[in-house]
Amino acid sequence: MDARRRPDRPWWAEGLPFACTRCGKCCHARGGYQYVYLNERETRRLAGHLGLERRTFLARYTRLDEDGYRVLRFRDGRCVFLDGRLCRVHDARPEQCRTWPFWSENLVDPETWRREVIEFCPGSRRGPIHTAAEIRELALRTDAALYEDDPEAAPQR
Repeated sequence: MDARRRPDRPWWAEGLPFACTRCGKCCHARGGYQYVYLNERETRRLAGHLGLERRTFLARYTRLDEDGYRVLRFRDGRCVFLDGRLCRVHDARPEQCRTWPFWSENLVDPETWRREVIEFCPGSRRGPIHTAAEIRELALRTDAALYEDDPEAAPQR
C-alpha cells in the first residue's frame, strides 16, 4: 500500500506550507463567520496588555455568541483590534489567532483546506513546510484553548 494513502495518516502527513504575509485577511469576517473565541486566561492576558480591568475589557471588546461563548467584537466586518493590516494586540493575541490556519476544522480534508484556507489566505501557498507534528500540535493547542474553561464541552476523540 502507498504510504501516502494509509488510513492511519492524515491527508496532510507530508506537511503544509504556510508563512504569514501580514495581510490581515484572517482578521476580517467571512460570510457569517466572525468569531475569535476567548477563554478566561486569554481574557485576562488581553486586559492586562491593554492596561484595563477585566470587566472594562469585556464590556468594550467582547460579546457572548449565540451559544454563550465569549468572543471578540467585530466592527465593520473586522476584528476590533485590527488597525489597518496590523493587530494592535499581537503580542497578547488569543491562541486561535496564533495557530491560524492549522485549526482542526480546516484540516478535515483537502477540499476544506482549499476552500477555507488556500482560496482565502495568501500565506497558505508559500513559506516553509510545517510538519505533521507541528500541524497536529497547533490544532491541539487551538482546541485546548477553546475548551479550556469548559472541558466537558470538548468533542471526544
